[in-house]
Amino acid sequence: MSKKLNVNLVNSEGSPVGKVRKLNADKFLPYQIYLNLQKIFRNLNVGRGFQIQRLPITITQMRALSLFNEREVVNISDISRSLGMSLQSATNLVRRLEHLGYLERSKNKKDKRVSDVHLTTKGKKRLNFFREGELQTLKLLLSRLNAFEGKVINEALINVSLLFEKAILTPLPSGEDKGSSLPTTYK
Repeated sequence: MSKKLNVNLVNSEGSPVGKVRKLNADKFLPYQIYLNLQKIFRNLNVGRGFQIQRLPITITQMRALSLFNEREVVNISDISRSLGMSLQSATNLVRRLEHLGYLERSKNKKDKRVSDVHLTTKGKKRLNFFREGELQTLKLLLSRLNAFEGKVINEALINVSLLFEKAILTPLPSGEDKGSSLPTTYK
């Protein structure tokens, strides 16, 4: 049986909005997390607006390049899963990034049906340029906070990251719907 929560809805300043509502805890938590993540990304996008230089590639292309922050080599399936797109769309994305000189493909030595995708020198420069821009944005945003508030954000993000990683890697209890399992890019 689901637990009911008394929820005070608040605006971005923390002031109460509306009346206290009883909400189903199981349904409210994902919604609240979703809203909070949206706020974080929206604030980071506002921060990006402070930057003068714009990227000459699309956000989706940059997201694909950012997969190389964690690994030297990815394959089309990794890109497809990570970006939530079809294999054909991921293949087209890689083809466009190859054409721009950011990526190159080679046949996987163990499985010739699989293409390994690598960053080129130009791709590494573009990724570093993007990363530096992101760091400048974060430095600018953090400069508006005191040191304690910056530490609070960092510790919270470490915990959020670890908890999401745990959620992805934890198998479902037996008897639960296997159709709800999450795809994973961890290997």
